[in-house]
Amino acid sequence: MEILLVSAEPARHAAAMRPFVRRGISVLEAHTLDEALARLKASLPAPPALVLLDEGEGRSSNAAMRRAVMQIISASAFTYVCAVSSRSAEELHDAMEGLGMLAPLPAEASEADGEALLQRLARFVPV
Repeated sequence: MEILLVSAEPARHAAAMRPFVRRGISVLEAHTLDEALARLKASLPAPPALVLLDEGEGRSSNAAMRRAVMQIISASAFTYVCAVSSRSAEELHDAMEGLGMLAPLPAEASEADGEALLQRLARFVPV
């Protein structure tokens, strides 16, 4: 299994990615949304199970994050998406209503946050 982290600073999310790596899940990196979209399209019909999308490239507003998530879903409808955000889970949930996203990771996610995300993902795909 693979997941895709979309961030210009992937090292900032290393702690949250540790539970995935321990489980043998490959963490791929894309530094831009365009790079992530190209990787998703190239990976079909077996795309990464999850895309983690941080607030880089101007995705700090709800509208910008929603547009980016919709692009990811359009590129690969069967890939789960999770925002890495400084906004509250409630605010993101309201802004992303109807997109079927997993609960977000905090911007400074810990290893425990990553483990919780892995357990949420495991409800939908075998990990």
